[in-house]
Amino acid sequence: MLVLRCHHCQHSWEVSPPVTRSSECPGCRRDARVCLNCKFYDQGAARACREEQAEWVKEKDRSNFCSYFSPGAPLAGAVTDAARSKLDALFAKGEQPEAPSKPTGGGFAADLAKFLKDKC
Repeated sequence: MLVLRCHHCQHSWEVSPPVTRSSECPGCRRDARVCLNCKFYDQGAARACREEQAEWVKEKDRSNFCSYFSPGAPLAGAVTDAARSKLDALFAKGEQPEAPSKPTGGGFAADLAKFLKDKC
């Protein structure tokens, strides 16, 4: 048994393979065998699919005959969330950089020398 989550209403239910073209979500009665419910769906990929051999499907929310359909949540969201958390940690989101010191009046070279002296 596989767990399938509807892209439209987020209802989860168990299905036994194969998911047929006539399968519907018990929560909202929308088509279940759609690109948006496939683990290969990725809006940022070519043809919005990470399976390179799959044919192009115009309507991602309608039932189709794709032979590469594999039930599961698209990984794009998980990958995006993981990347976002790594970037936030790298750039310490929320911390403000120190304000630059006021010019000393000695010109750019003097300000640069003072800045380097303070930082090193």
